[in-house]
Amino acid sequence: MKKLTKLVSALTIAGLAATTIPMNVWADGDKIEISVTGGGEDSMQLNTATSGFLNGISALRHLYEGLYKLDANGEIALGQAASVEQSDDNLTWTFTLRDDITWSDGQAVTANDFVFGFDNLAAQGGDYCTMISDIVDSYEATDDKTLVLHLKHACSYLPSVLAFPPTYPARQDYVEEYGDAYATDPDKAVYNGPYEMESWTHESEVVMKLRDDYYDADQIQVGTINWELITEESSALASFESGDYVYSDMCPDEEKPRMEGNGLVYAEGNNNYCVMFNLGDKGNDVLKDVNVRKALSLTIDRERIMNIRGLNDEIGVTLACRGYENADGTDFVDYCDPWEDVEAYEENCETAKQLLAEAGYEDGKGFPALTYIVNNDSRKEIAEAIVNDWKEVLGIDSITVEKVENFSAARNAGDYDLAYYGWFMDYKDLSNMYDSMYATANSNSFYQGDEYDAAFLKATSAATEEEQWEGYKECDEILARDLPVSVILHSMSSYLFDDTNYEGLVYSCGNFVFTYLKAL
Repeated sequence: MKKLTKLVSALTIAGLAATTIPMNVWADGDKIEISVTGGGEDSMQLNTATSGFLNGISALRHLYEGLYKLDANGEIALGQAASVEQSDDNLTWTFTLRDDITWSDGQAVTANDFVFGFDNLAAQGGDYCTMISDIVDSYEATDDKTLVLHLKHACSYLPSVLAFPPTYPARQDYVEEYGDAYATDPDKAVYNGPYEMESWTHESEVVMKLRDDYYDADQIQVGTINWELITEESSALASFESGDYVYSDMCPDEEKPRMEGNGLVYAEGNNNYCVMFNLGDKGNDVLKDVNVRKALSLTIDRERIMNIRGLNDEIGVTLACRGYENADGTDFVDYCDPWEDVEAYEENCETAKQLLAEAGYEDGKGFPALTYIVNNDSRKEIAEAIVNDWKEVLGIDSITVEKVENFSAARNAGDYDLAYYGWFMDYKDLSNMYDSMYATANSNSFYQGDEYDAAFLKATSAATEEEQWEGYKECDEILARDLPVSVILHSMSSYLFDDTNYEGLVYSCGNFVFTYLKAL
């Protein structure tokens, strides 16, 4: 870790207050250098086609750039594209690339690089491998500067998708030359974003340098980003408090009350925390009865769950969280009808008892043994509290909680009865939340609903905001009726940021961007 030892000493001798100098930043010409931390080696996956962790995706936003990007306000703006035209039916989008975009080896970025990037995304089979194919029927580069997308259906949220790193371009020669080793070291990739990787000390640090030939380099103040690779929360907090880090996405929960007002920031989480019911072939038949699912949902004491967590959560009454307003200033959560009246808990419990009795399990008698799987200790604590509600209120004592190491694999394979489920939005658009239940998404309860799919397509192809919101409201109403998941709460995100010495951090859906950071 570099320090300002000599500069601080000189200022101290001069009688200046050295403590006002940020210890993790120093001048490099007219640029600054920062140190940050966000995840460990495992999450630093820098292949756009396969990266699936928030920290790696955040890093990709610095090294690469798509047709669109996040701007200094966290909004979607044109990136490598200079302009876009849409056909009258909104099914054909024609992008013209900027004239001043290059890869870090000086080669021009072409429309064919985007075509290869889309092809490679599908071929690699990563978490987002269908992100383009779900929306786009075909695509072509008509010349070096022109990319044409032909959509399967009108899609109002396409810019959000094209601003997400898995849809960024890739250089075919590097991908083919290095194969599985592609993007695992600085010399095994080239970069078209504002930064290029200078070094990668594995298990320790990734260093990114601002590219002089990036088209907007003159407007960027951060010249070097030292991205420290650690996973220990207490270490990250200690380094932040010592002034080594400008930013950390880690802070122990027990330390958060102390850090409020001292760098801890709570942000809209754009995610939910749910119980998921297995409606697939491997799921227990008892959970195929919607009245049983409703009884279980009604008896979850959400206020108590929030108090156990103590993390500024909000009770979940819709699938989507707050933070999405229409032109009238109405939040989407208030635009929808709540799934249940969470303020009438005692009445809800009485209704749940009646529903369970009608399903043939009065006072929990005869209710089959079920397993509720989770993936960490904090979620195990919450699951056990929920299971206790079911025991105390409904008399069900046959549900056990199990923390499993192969959680994702078990959930995707349908090897569970109930499971923790949380959807963390990849981009800020309601489509991203409701897409999680669209078209038999196998990792999400194995829920299948033709009526739901039709409502989702109506929303995404709507010509007006009013029609769009009505479509998403219909989606929410159908989910409230069918209950493939029970929404418990919407959690807040939190991170540490030195806002005393810096401004301009962009934080969106768990992604953090340092490109627009400025020293105060």
